[in-house]
Amino acid sequence: MQVHWEPHPRQAFALARPEFEIAFGGSRGGGKSSCLMAWMVDPKYLNNPNFRGLIIRRNYDDLRDYIDRATQMYKYLDVEVVGNPAEFRFPTGAVIRTGHLMDKQAYQKYQGHEYQKMGIEEATLIADEEDYLKLISSCRSTVGLTPQIFLTCNPGGPGHNWFKRRFVDNDREKTYYDPVTSRTRIFIPSKIQDNPTLMEEDPGYMEMLKGLPDELRRAWLDGDWDVYYGQYFSSWRYDVHVCEPFKIPSHWYKYRGIDYGFKAPFAVTWLAVSPEKDVYMYRDYYVSELELSGHIDAINAMSEGEEYRGTLGDPSMWIRNPQSMNRSDGVAGSHMAIADILRKGGINCIKANNNRLNGWNLLREYLKWDDANPPKFHVFKTCRKFIETLPMLVHDIRRPEDLDTKGPDHLADSTRYALMSIGNPEEEDTKPWITKLMQRFEMQKTDTPGLRG
Repeated sequence: MQVHWEPHPRQAFALARPEFEIAFGGSRGGGKSSCLMAWMVDPKYLNNPNFRGLIIRRNYDDLRDYIDRATQMYKYLDVEVVGNPAEFRFPTGAVIRTGHLMDKQAYQKYQGHEYQKMGIEEATLIADEEDYLKLISSCRSTVGLTPQIFLTCNPGGPGHNWFKRRFVDNDREKTYYDPVTSRTRIFIPSKIQDNPTLMEEDPGYMEMLKGLPDELRRAWLDGDWDVYYGQYFSSWRYDVHVCEPFKIPSHWYKYRGIDYGFKAPFAVTWLAVSPEKDVYMYRDYYVSELELSGHIDAINAMSEGEEYRGTLGDPSMWIRNPQSMNRSDGVAGSHMAIADILRKGGINCIKANNNRLNGWNLLREYLKWDDANPPKFHVFKTCRKFIETLPMLVHDIRRPEDLDTKGPDHLADSTRYALMSIGNPEEEDTKPWITKLMQRFEMQKTDTPGLRG
């Protein structure tokens, strides 16, 4: 038998996946489109006369390019290409249809249809996750075939954030089970190095990608999903800073940082410091619109059996507000400060150093790395919310040295509070208030004759 197309190892891995949603992508030139074309003509499906597939591209020009390339790949299958948009009709009766998303009803027009295989090229060009969910609602089966969706993707585009949250921020190359639908999905990274055919036939393409400006090079060559225009922590890299969880040794110092919020998320980070002064974030907490008692219960449960050198809190938590009877912030009915309520619940906080710029510069120092020097800050891959939100933080337009507080900065703030104690111990007195009071009293005894023993 003559072989007209054969998958490279990463493509073969993608073609064999059983998940409902398969997202395959990263850098440019990774062989994503040809893999999708091969995936659509799986013999188990193609030999079923009731098989109906659907290929979606963003606009008509992109779709026409796909049709031309697919026609070349499928010509050895005795395919007939008819219609506009084109349909691929096979001798078995199986049909693959094509469509694009340029008209206003694009996301609704497939509802009510049934497609056992659905392929969406450049999925990050879909701006809203809701539109994506409308599209894939047509992927179902009543003909004995397993329904599946295959997505190709590159970093960037209007749908970057929702796509990254839905696919990339899960464990890569591992099955993820949706807690709501129980459907499965997987993200499979793809780089140009995974496509030796392109590397051999067009070696200049990789050199062109290397010559791009930093942000484009990171996205298009490295397949880096953590790059944003105006990104504040530009040294962040998933593959550099994220590590597998391990048991924290008992002799390592542990810290917690707390950033209070009610409508905005209540954020807590747990940090451990190794003898080499490396910092490991091993747990995070990120919940909004919950009564303070609920946060206290959750944090105490997550902290059970652990001792902390310090729990550094948002300084605003020390503000007493007798008007809290009328507030909807989770502490209604109390005139006490948030810090006092936490202390009553068993969470003793120290007021954090709130010098924002020094704190951000310190976090940058911990994140800094190069080929010869690994970073001093590491994050367990189970800290999903921190991994999701930190790369999204951008510079404030009016004050570029600071980050834009309109972004999801709550876990970054809680981390900053703790790091200011870890990294600058001389700047932050981390003794509990009762210890400070006793020391002050001892000093008064020494300085005042009438108080001496």
